[in-house]
Formats: sequence, C-alpha cells, structure tokens
Amino acid sequence: MYGKEYRKHKKAVRKNLLRGQDIETATCDYVFWFFSQFDTHFIVDRHRFWQEYDRKVHTQYKEEMEYDPQPLACRVDSDTYLVRIPSCAGQNPTFAWVDSVAQAFKKINCPYLILDIRGNTGGNDAIWEPFFEILADHKPTKSWKVLFRCSPANIGVLMKQGAITLAEKAKISKSQFIPLNEEENDEEMTFLPSKLIKVAILVDNRTASSGETLVRFTKDYCNRGKIYGQDNTSGANLSGNVTPFRLPHSGITCYYPTCVDEDFALQIKNRKPGIRPDVKIPIPLPDTLKDNVDTWVVWVARHLKTD
Repeated sequence: MYGKEYRKHKKAVRKNLLRGQDIETATCDYVFWFFSQFDTHFIVDRHRFWQEYDRKVHTQYKEEMEYDPQPLACRVDSDTYLVRIPSCAGQNPTFAWVDSVAQAFKKINCPYLILDIRGNTGGNDAIWEPFFEILADHKPTKSWKVLFRCSPANIGVLMKQGAITLAEKAKISKSQFIPLNEEENDEEMTFLPSKLIKVAILVDNRTASSGETLVRFTKDYCNRGKIYGQDNTSGANLSGNVTPFRLPHSGITCYYPTCVDEDFALQIKNRKPGIRPDVKIPIPLPDTLKDNVDTWVVWVARHLKTD
C-alpha cells in the first residue's frame, strides 16, 4: 500500500547518510516516518527523539500546564464518581489499588463514572480487567484479532519469551502473519447488573498503548460509554508486543511492535494516528492536573447529565 513511498523515504535516508549525516539523525528520520503516520509504538530510544521529533506529533502538556496526573478515586458530586489511572505499569497505581477501587465502585452504585486516563502511556492491559466487567454491556459485532508477524527476528523474540508453540507455528507458516491467539475470549464475558447510566473515558494526546486498550474496549463493548478529550489519543492502539533492537555499529536502540491488529492496514489509511474523542471538550486545558478534580472533570461530569 505504501511501498512506493517507503522506498522513496528509505532512499532519501541512505542518500543523506552517504553525504555525511550522523547516524542518530538518520535513525530518527527513518523511524519518524512510521511514528508520525501509522504507529507510535515504533520509537528511537534517544533523548533527542522525544525532544525534537515527538513534539511534532504530540502536545507537550508540561509546557502548557502543571501536568503530573496521579491516581485518584473520589466523588465529583453526589452521583458521579471519578477514577484517575495515569499508568498501566502496575507501580502508580498498583494492580491491587485498581482492583480495590473497582470493587468499591460496584458497591456504591453511582450512576455516572469518569475513568480519567490522561497521561497514561501504557504498561499492561491486565490492569483494566476489574473495570471490564463494569463497563461491558454487550458483545462487539466483531471480536478483536491480533496478528503476529512471522519474521526471523520476531520468531527469535518468541523463543526468548518461551512461546515455543507459537514460534514453531510461525516458522512453518506460509503467510506473513498468524493469529497471536487462537481462542476467542468473548465467550467468557460477564455482563453485571448495574445502575450505571453513563461512562466517560477522559483522554489526551499522551494516552497510549495499554491506555488506549480501555478506549477501544469502551467503544466496542460499552454502549453507555463515550470518549472525551480534545486531541486524538497517542496512536499506539493498533499494535503491541513491543521489542527492542540494537543497531550493530552505533549501538542505538529502537523499539518496534511484533504484532498488529487484524485491521491495521485499513485503520491507518487516514494517517492520523490515535483514536478521536467522541466528545470534544470546548474549554481550555486546566491549570493543574495532579491528584485534583480539575476543570475538565467538572465539565465532563455536567455533560454526562445533559447529553
């Protein structure tokens, strides 16, 4: 689909190298072609990449406000509950904290829920499991299917991870991709009786990867849910299982995904990575986003009751 453009891009990078361009610039230029248009899981592990290249794509919130989102669970008003989860890595907050908040929310029967995942750059999808059963109210028309790319390097990654069965399937496959998982998990989906009327998932341009998993789940499984924000999410929602590779001479480390969504090629056609909010918040950025109930949360809480 993009073969001609890619070959042109690769030729330009090579030409610049032959003219004496430094390897760090060449590597950042090469990777940014993917990062800016298709998939923000593809990165260069260099300070320069984040300082010079990332800002071409993503909003630098720390330059516009006091931006350090922290875990928070509290009432916004008498019938709206806020849960802020700024990371899926399991340290801040921990998996146990997220589970305890989800269990507590089930008991209070609040009709409106705001899940605030601004600044959540990802980690582990499993952190959302306690909230999946709260959100789910139907099965999607099409289940998620993740494909593994059967390259020699990727197969080597599987072998190191101990995924021997999948690695052996990849070795003998005549296709470029094979399903990452054969089984369908939707059969086990539980739909809980609930007084929950509406859910808001509050995102920003830093919501990425496992953070975006919650956004996708809400859009696919929760008729009561809508995505709120101003910018698209980061754009790491169509790939996963990220692994590093090291350039042999310079030692520069890059990261790339070994798996993609079944509809990856279809979804990237617009070249605007990320998931667009259903509701665009019309007010300015808050002055502070830490462990506080900020102006965006207050606006969303009101909108939930009027929409």
